[in-house]
Amino acid sequence: MAKGGVKFKDTVAAYDRLRGEITARKFAPVYLLMGEEAFFIDALCDLLASTILQESERAFNQLTVYGRDSDAGQVVNLCRQMPMMGSYQVVILKEAQQLRGLDKLSLYTSKPSPTTILIVCHKEKNVDKRSQLYKSIAQHGAVLESVRPRDYEIGPWLAQFVASKGCTIDAKAQAMLTDHLGTDLAKISNELGKLLLSLPEGTKKITDAHIEQNIGISKDFNNFELCKAVTEQNLEQALRIADHFARNPKDNPLLVTILALFNQFREIFRINYLRWL
Repeated sequence: MAKGGVKFKDTVAAYDRLRGEITARKFAPVYLLMGEEAFFIDALCDLLASTILQESERAFNQLTVYGRDSDAGQVVNLCRQMPMMGSYQVVILKEAQQLRGLDKLSLYTSKPSPTTILIVCHKEKNVDKRSQLYKSIAQHGAVLESVRPRDYEIGPWLAQFVASKGCTIDAKAQAMLTDHLGTDLAKISNELGKLLLSLPEGTKKITDAHIEQNIGISKDFNNFELCKAVTEQNLEQALRIADHFARNPKDNPLLVTILALFNQFREIFRINYLRWL
């Protein structure tokens, strides 16, 4: 990403703002949900699809089309139709990156209908910000640019996500999840969703034991414990964990372990550097 461009924290802030507006039923006439990170695009699309219309209205006034099976002219014609027995018609365009003549949608987005809400889901990359399509949606509607997180951004997001579900998560459990699932927000969300459903009633804190019992990640043999053993200079424990990793390489990718150790030594260096000042 170019310096000065949209960052992951900007995506999270925009997502939270749009989610709040949608929940409050303050709808834009057009939504452009675009970018490499599919999680936020899918989450907002699903929220819009379940919020704008009542369930009884969706059969008549909510249409979903796919870019690979349509062209811009068909989508424009759908958007210009009037709703049947309701205030809004909702048109959801998925896989917009595959739509033939995508830029021609600007013929509609430059002057959107007040009775239609168009949701454009454009994954894998952004719409060209120099295009008339982007400019018209930015002027008349709402844009979410969904950026993938970097490794160091996952932990804070995960803690915030768990907090939004009414729970907290301890540092070890958090490290176990991020080491195992990487930066795939959809996987993290799915695993946490299943975990929260399986927790005993009244549980407010996710621990390493919960992760081991419900997701299958060992609470004794993981990168968190390896880094701890190295920091404490516990050679025996470090070698025991390393041997376990060597016997189970599919569950413990070497690159992830190297990254965890690198981050640990970087933090040690930072602390010592502050002491040297």
